[in-house]
Amino acid sequence: MMTHCKSLALLLLATVALSACGPLKDAVNPYEENFKCRASADTGECVDTPTAYKEARYPDPDLEKGSGRKVTGARLTAQDQRYRALVGLLEQPRKPLLQPPKILRVLLLPYRGENGELFMTRYVYVKIEDSRWILTDLSEK
Repeated sequence: MMTHCKSLALLLLATVALSACGPLKDAVNPYEENFKCRASADTGECVDTPTAYKEARYPDPDLEKGSGRKVTGARLTAQDQRYRALVGLLEQPRKPLLQPPKILRVLLLPYRGENGELFMTRYVYVKIEDSRWILTDLSEK
């Protein structure tokens, strides 16, 4: 019977210690629980993880990124002008572009040569495709 009471007392003490209530709370969790956000308006905002995920995954197009504020008319106008400039560039006649060659970097591990030479680790660069013109009328003919 005495062993049963000791086991029960030990179990009760372990439960209290692990649940971090009572006098052992400060020993289990030494950190302050009343956290105060110190983020300024231009460095971000303090939100919980689910809210941050939701805002990152499904942003509100009417909100300014990261601030939670509505986009002002001036910012919307500037963004509109950038989009119009981009559309203008895309609508212009196509200009030829030169696609760079494709280069393959091959790692050669150390090996011994035919006459006992030691060749250490090094890279060899091999051109596997030459440069070529793209967005030209040549491919259309």
